[in-house]
Amino acid sequence: MEIPEVSRSISQDDLLRLLEVARAWLDSPAGHMLLEAEREVMRAHLSRCFGQHLVQYGLAPALLDEERSVLRNHWHLDLSAGSGAIPAEESQWPFSPQSLDVVVLHHGLDFCLTPRSLLREASQAVRAGGHMLIFGFNPWSFWGANHFTGRGWFSEAGFVSPARLTDWLELLGFAVEKRVDGCYRPPLDSEAWLGRLQRLESFAGKHQLPGGGFYFLLARRQMLGTTPRRERGMVFPALTLPPLVAGSRRTHKRNRK
Repeated sequence: MEIPEVSRSISQDDLLRLLEVARAWLDSPAGHMLLEAEREVMRAHLSRCFGQHLVQYGLAPALLDEERSVLRNHWHLDLSAGSGAIPAEESQWPFSPQSLDVVVLHHGLDFCLTPRSLLREASQAVRAGGHMLIFGFNPWSFWGANHFTGRGWFSEAGFVSPARLTDWLELLGFAVEKRVDGCYRPPLDSEAWLGRLQRLESFAGKHQLPGGGFYFLLARRQMLGTTPRRERGMVFPALTLPPLVAGSRRTHKRNRK
């Protein structure tokens, strides 16, 4: 059974511009709030993952800088080279199948050409018993309202629903072990107003109410009752990396019927 495709297309140049705008937004009060909340989630759940090889792909290149010591080897993939990142196409990663212990998609599905291809490529690189840690923007939240009403870069980001993503993961042989929601406050530009809404954040986060601006899924690749055979040899199958080529994305307001 295949993962269905739902969306419209944008060019890769548009995607790179979108990423540039969104990464600049991370320096705003709302961006700081998002990263702080997501790093807290990472600290709480990355310790459940074991192995030596971790790869990160997505929005914030520095998300895991404080967590580098958790796994022995840590790589960062990106659409373009910079800050030590390995340039790679989202549908052609330079890793052997089942060679990675952990893959972190930090809003990678929200900023990609084809979510289906990216998720499949990431899943193939994870060994049996390994984990994918996925952050995504929740369409059913204050943040999702900005997406559907066309406010700024939010209108072009993916916003794949957690229920749909869970279904996709099951088709790829993963079981979701944990879900965490966060950032219940709207993405306001005012630091003062974000402070006034702190009680809302604390109450909703404590009780894990639906409607958080982001969700986190901890998914584990199933072993299917057998002892997995680990790929031997180099993690990188070749010294040369795949070239970055232009493409188109089929992703926009994916939750509309």
